[in-house]
Amino acid sequence: MIRKYITIAVVVLAVTGCASYRTDSNIKSVDAAQVDSSKSVLIVEGPISDKKYESLGPVEVSVKKLTVFHKDPTKEQANSALIEKARAIGADAAINVTYDSGVGFTTWGYIDAKGEGVKFKE
Repeated sequence: MIRKYITIAVVVLAVTGCASYRTDSNIKSVDAAQVDSSKSVLIVEGPISDKKYESLGPVEVSVKKLTVFHKDPTKEQANSALIEKARAIGADAAINVTYDSGVGFTTWGYIDAKGEGVKFKE
């Protein structure tokens, strides 16, 4: 019986390879050459009242683990994906960020992060 479970585990790991997470977003991927990867993007879980800004729209990401054998996605992974997508739309910050996590029909575990992409005014 244990041998059967080990065989299943080996097959699952072989099929999934080294990839352990998948990231989805409402922001389409852009060419890396078009995005300034050195640009700092602020992640704020609440509103910003000390700076003027214009809204660029919602920024949403979902980080999903692909197998039961991998660790659950973390808030840090979600923030990293959120920063990448905020950069893609030219945002200086993602504000009012909220998080949700759990297990879904198509994933063994996920964390969603949603916020509003904003560009600061000078």
